[in-house]
Amino acid sequence: MKNMFLLLAFILMDNFAFAQTSGTIFYQEKSKLHFNIQGNAPPPANLPTERNAFSVLYFTPAATLYRNDPAKEEQPSLIEHESSDEGEGVHIRMDAPDNRFYCDLKNNKCTDQRDFMQRKFLIERDLKSTGWKLTGNQKMILNYSCQEATRQDDERKVTAWFTAAIPVSSGPASFCGLPGMVLEVNINDGDQVITATSVKADAMMESLIVKPKEGKKVTEEEFKKIREEKMKEMGVEGGGGNQVIIRINDR
Repeated sequence: MKNMFLLLAFILMDNFAFAQTSGTIFYQEKSKLHFNIQGNAPPPANLPTERNAFSVLYFTPAATLYRNDPAKEEQPSLIEHESSDEGEGVHIRMDAPDNRFYCDLKNNKCTDQRDFMQRKFLIERDLKSTGWKLTGNQKMILNYSCQEATRQDDERKVTAWFTAAIPVSSGPASFCGLPGMVLEVNINDGDQVITATSVKADAMMESLIVKPKEGKKVTEEEFKKIREEKMKEMGVEGGGGNQVIIRINDR
């Protein structure tokens, strides 16, 4: 009887460990909006201050895919504003771009699909994990004990919280390469915050983790140049960020 109990205990422990390396993590992305008002009319009042989006990360020990949450496609992408003076409606459409980030963890490769100005681009590169610095700080996220790590990405200050309880070196988008799963990312002190809202264990994730194939293949440098040139054409210097351009003219 004792031997049977020990065997059962080992089986349960093995299933628990397996559940922590394959599944789905749901994230909420909050981004502060910076409006670029152009034109000769006064800007509308009470503009939204932030944008919320919802994403998922499908993960296995071999590969991960981060993309928009298919179950949240019904979320409103149109924010309506009524002008109190003239009764005219200002419509701000902020559809979530179809960005996808695929990680081949076995071969340390990643494929980044970027949706920019109704065009898709594919960026393939090595998966780099350098630049992270552990701070020693800890906190709980969704009952997972997490550790803090920071790094500097060009002009972005990135703070990530990861848990070794999910031993997959990945996370939302390109925020990976740590010894565990990233459950929260804070960019530029709250300018953008990505937070895990739930974790679902599922051993059958391979069919959902598909490498993106749509888009023009470019390097990271080529994509940055395309984006910067287009944003400059639209009157936004510095590449854009979470900027929304509004052109208002008197009639």
